[in-house]
Amino acid sequence: MIIFALVWYTVATGAWAQRCLTGHMTDVQTWVDQDGHLTINSAPANFMDLSDNVNAVTTLQSELGAPTRRKGKDVRFLSMARCHLRIVPGVFTVRDTEGRALADTVEYITMYGNQFDDHQSTGDRYDSFINATQARALASGVGYDTRGKPGVGRSFHPQPSPFHHVATASWPGGFMGVQFKNLKQLDLRACAITTLSGSIFQGMANLEALYLSDNSILYINAKAFEGLSHLSHLDLSRNYEYDEFGITKPLIVESVDVMKDLKNLVSLDFSYTRLSQSNLMMFQNFGKKFERLSLCETGLSKLRDTFFSGTSLRYLDISGNSGILNHFNALAGIEDTLEVLYADRIALSNFDMFERFKRLEILKLSKNEIGMIKPEVAKTLKRLQVLDLDRNRVSTWFDPTFKSMKRLKYLSLKYNNINMISEEMLEDFQAAQYVGLSGNFVICNCNTREFFEHALVAEINVKVNETALESAFENKGNPFSSFHTGFTEYNKAISKRKNVSVSCAQDEYCDGKIYDNVTLGSYLLLDYDPIQYQCMQVLEGKHVSYSKVLSCNQTKRDIDYGDLIEESRNKVLAVIVIPGVLFPMLIFAYIFRRNFKYFFITLRNSALLSMINKDAVIDDSRIFNYDVFVSYCNDDRGWILDHLLPHLETDCRVSVCLHERDFQVGLSILENIVSCMDRSRTIMLIISRQFLLSQWCQFEMHLAQHRLLETRREDLILVLLEDIPRRLRPNTLHYLMLTKTYIVYPQTENEQKDFWKRLGRSVAARRPDHENDSLA
Repeated sequence: MIIFALVWYTVATGAWAQRCLTGHMTDVQTWVDQDGHLTINSAPANFMDLSDNVNAVTTLQSELGAPTRRKGKDVRFLSMARCHLRIVPGVFTVRDTEGRALADTVEYITMYGNQFDDHQSTGDRYDSFINATQARALASGVGYDTRGKPGVGRSFHPQPSPFHHVATASWPGGFMGVQFKNLKQLDLRACAITTLSGSIFQGMANLEALYLSDNSILYINAKAFEGLSHLSHLDLSRNYEYDEFGITKPLIVESVDVMKDLKNLVSLDFSYTRLSQSNLMMFQNFGKKFERLSLCETGLSKLRDTFFSGTSLRYLDISGNSGILNHFNALAGIEDTLEVLYADRIALSNFDMFERFKRLEILKLSKNEIGMIKPEVAKTLKRLQVLDLDRNRVSTWFDPTFKSMKRLKYLSLKYNNINMISEEMLEDFQAAQYVGLSGNFVICNCNTREFFEHALVAEINVKVNETALESAFENKGNPFSSFHTGFTEYNKAISKRKNVSVSCAQDEYCDGKIYDNVTLGSYLLLDYDPIQYQCMQVLEGKHVSYSKVLSCNQTKRDIDYGDLIEESRNKVLAVIVIPGVLFPMLIFAYIFRRNFKYFFITLRNSALLSMINKDAVIDDSRIFNYDVFVSYCNDDRGWILDHLLPHLETDCRVSVCLHERDFQVGLSILENIVSCMDRSRTIMLIISRQFLLSQWCQFEMHLAQHRLLETRREDLILVLLEDIPRRLRPNTLHYLMLTKTYIVYPQTENEQKDFWKRLGRSVAARRPDHENDSLA
């Protein structure tokens, strides 16, 4: 219960709702503050602020009837916030000294923070949705009883009989039967309302905005919004109540036609109100005027195809609803109108559904499962300014993707699976004005330094001016449809960024003197922190700052020994040093340059890796715990578990060592790798492109190579799951592929049968008792 209380407090204080795109009522209103006080600037002469007045009704009657009241000073703004009212008081028929009823003059009313007693009239109970309203039922067979003490979880009850009265809450009191000629906005936030019965707002024909947030509304009558033909904005956000198990109760709507009278509705906010899938049927009447919707944290699991078709939706928040966009066409019909989409925390894995959203400016997709973005999809997002992909599964890409987004300004890829910065990534970053890349486990290469230098040069040369993000589309002047928190949120993130040059003030490696003058800085870092912007030097086994990595004009990721030897030969020839002897030697070195390079790399690896287990000696009499140690990356885990293990362990009776199953708890990863390799007769590397981007997989490959050199045994098996082009192969892998026979996993079923037989024979042949193994 303590946990439930903390959850309730978090929601009630608005800590969660601040993340939603539509914000709060007071973000767009100037006449009232968040506590229900009238703001004098909004109503300098025609307001009556009775907030926190326990005798508000008496005071209001006295004020209106006071002989000293100035002539012509009618009440347009009224606050009865936090006045301990149990029902809406019947004060709107009270007339002032000039005979004007309050209902005829008031335009803005707030009753924020009262505790309305939402009990039903005597005998009234709604246990059925088929009743005297003759409305089409949204659900049936379920009853709901609102009677109970305030603050206590109410429960559902079975339907006792098909004949029941229409639910009528008593809290509306003074609204009933009164015609409000000029009322434009009504604020009923945080009033403990649980029921919206019929005809409450029927006398408010000119109402433009209705605020019902922060209540506990769980039931809406079929005629609750009857007569609100001019309503532009309806706020039903943060309406929730918990049952005895701490689970939020879903909203019950009596009819699918409950909003049929809202012909002019442009904005609807359901943030943090629990909805069921059947509730979505009430949105079917929305037309071309409808532009803004928040379904943030509503518990919805999906939207039917073309759900928004027929609307002109511009701003949409569906965050926190896992699986809601799993249907590819869920957003169909609004490709030409949608400008801002918040869709974080929805378990989205497919980016393709955003193709051809030509007006989209902000796309927030943080905390999802997106792994890649196709260039052909990216180039259709012609107006996208903000792309937030924090905490997804994006990895290194090798095809230019984002540079086709001509208006992209803000690109955030924090906490993804980016292990290396490629040249294509550098090209893409040039298209943005702000880039965030912290939280990625990056392996050092010269492009890492280039990425850092671009940001540093941009600051030093002031080639990028920090500008505020803003929409390129003209707002229509309707505050209810045009307001959103999108640009505000990302401008705030920009304002908090730290300059690279400031952090580099005392760093000799990034003082701005050694960067290439032709380097064009075009973007600033959103999230620079010297601790976060460090990369891994694999062979040295340590992290270093991006600023300390050698730039591409000083070294290469894969050194071309042929060029180095050619340069050396020219120098030697220039001074005429034993040309007859040196020239043949250089030719020989050039022909076998890869072998020399491998030899030197191997010597360096051996010096490093021998310190790990320098006493290990393997002979033919040694007893091993496992037949084969399998090294693979997490992206290939499905193939390992579904295909490799069954064939080796079941068909070939081979003992397999997997890190996730056989590593000893309590040891470091490094100790486990070395120990398991030493206790395995054979090492099998499952090579894929993702394998080459994994730091630990690269280390295991180097360690396997070291073991070959140290033991002189043929106990390494290479399995390629896909073709690896030469440009992607580290030299270690390239040499292994040149010197050892490897096997490639085929795509056709017939070839796969031969693949498993060959692989099984190769593993079993290394066992002392392989003569007795059956490979059938």
